[in-house]
Amino acid sequence: MVEPEVLSRTSPRLKETVVSARLEDGLPVFVSPRPGFLKGFAIVATGYGSLDNEFVPLGEQKMTRFPEGIAHFLEHKLFEDEAGDVFDEFARLGASANAFTSHAITAYHFSASEKFQECLDLLLDFVSDPYFTEESIEKERKVIAQEIRMYDDLPDQRGHLSLLKALYHHHPIREDIPGTVQSIQKITKAQLEACYRTFYRPENMVCFVTADVDPH
Repeated sequence: MVEPEVLSRTSPRLKETVVSARLEDGLPVFVSPRPGFLKGFAIVATGYGSLDNEFVPLGEQKMTRFPEGIAHFLEHKLFEDEAGDVFDEFARLGASANAFTSHAITAYHFSASEKFQECLDLLLDFVSDPYFTEESIEKERKVIAQEIRMYDDLPDQRGHLSLLKALYHHHPIREDIPGTVQSIQKITKAQLEACYRTFYRPENMVCFVTADVDPH
């Protein structure tokens, strides 16, 4: 096995160092050591957001259009594994975890004061091992529909989306990141698997860690 090339960069002004390497599977990893810090933070992100709703899926040749909101739907689904809710596992380890989907990326992160390595292993494991069943997809569809309706009641969200729709008549940025109650009804298990297979590849992702850890 070839050892990854490790690079180290230090900012004289900030007096901070970032150590980086690309793992054998292609995942870029960045570590910012914080000696003596009690709390650590880690994030894994993929270059996949709400704008990516029309593309050629990995292993196929035909351009395919996917329902609005599928990137956000996939973010929700990854937090469920065969054992249950991954949030519960982070809570058991004393960590605070969350995720977000933007127009360009989807990211998963946590902060923890204890058992940092266990939390990091959990983060990397659940993002790299999706669990989809028809039953769990239908359950999550209802949860996301409630979330969409909640955002529909927020004036700032409505104003922002209305502005985007006025500025962009055809660009997908005019569509709300979670999609609509109607669009998420069209999302299927096969579509979620195709999106995951296409975008959740190590070379399309990045991991950043800042904690009291040895980057080497």
